[in-house]
Amino acid sequence: MRRRRDKPRPLAELVRKIHPAPDQVDAARVFGWWCSALPERIVAKARPVRLERGILIVHVSSSAWAQELHHMSADLMMRLRKAGAGPSLKGIRFRVGPLPDLPRMRSRHVREPAAIPIVALPEELGRALATVGDDDVRRAVASAATSSLAREKKR
Repeated sequence: MRRRRDKPRPLAELVRKIHPAPDQVDAARVFGWWCSALPERIVAKARPVRLERGILIVHVSSSAWAQELHHMSADLMMRLRKAGAGPSLKGIRFRVGPLPDLPRMRSRHVREPAAIPIVALPEELGRALATVGDDDVRRAVASAATSSLAREKKR
């Protein structure tokens, strides 16, 4: 049996099947920055749905959220641009509508640091860490100190 050969197709046609159009790339970039650049309380109640001629259309859960975010739009634009959303973003419009699911982020196999007992640290450092108000900073310093102390004990 003879194998049938298709006519050669233009490269641009093949690329379009696997690569998004430039406007879709801009939309994907802005959508991606939405979740990482904005506070969780906003992401929970407002999600981008499309980018039309530089205007980001965002669905919100209620008219109260639409009103609040409308007043915050300059700040939101600044955050998105600062995060890397790009110059293609010219404005944001908020509409009450269904919130699309959040995209699933690829899980990077990140190990959670083990709980570090404060008693394992020198007393002076433990007291100093207790005064640090930011939990993330406190964990980072405690983790670094514990690692450093563990290396010292091995020597």
